[in-house]
Amino acid sequence: MKTLKKSMLILSVMTVIGGLGFNAMAKSSKKKRPAVRKVSVQTYTCGSDTIKVSYPTSNSARIVDASGRIYNLKSAVSASGARYTSKGGDIEFFTSGDNVLFTGPSGIETSCSKK
Repeated sequence: MKTLKKSMLILSVMTVIGGLGFNAMAKSSKKKRPAVRKVSVQTYTCGSDTIKVSYPTSNSARIVDASGRIYNLKSAVSASGARYTSKGGDIEFFTSGDNVLFTGPSGIETSCSKK
């Protein structure tokens, strides 16, 4: 009888310890999801073309032109305003106050206005 009580006590203690360990492990394995950031899209008329510009991160811009081509641009040095360029530097988007300039694949710089 004494052995049975002792065995039951040991089994109870082991169950409690195991349950605490499992609970701690379950809490630590839950990963927090990063907050979803809503990306706004601005539409501009540049000459006879329309472009849509979004800013996925604080140092990048994504431009979609009228034909659906996508240009991923990175922030570049600018004396004032915000300037974004493609890796090769052939595509450029620049804003300063109300002034917006876009240089597309043709290499022609075009003044744009917000739609």
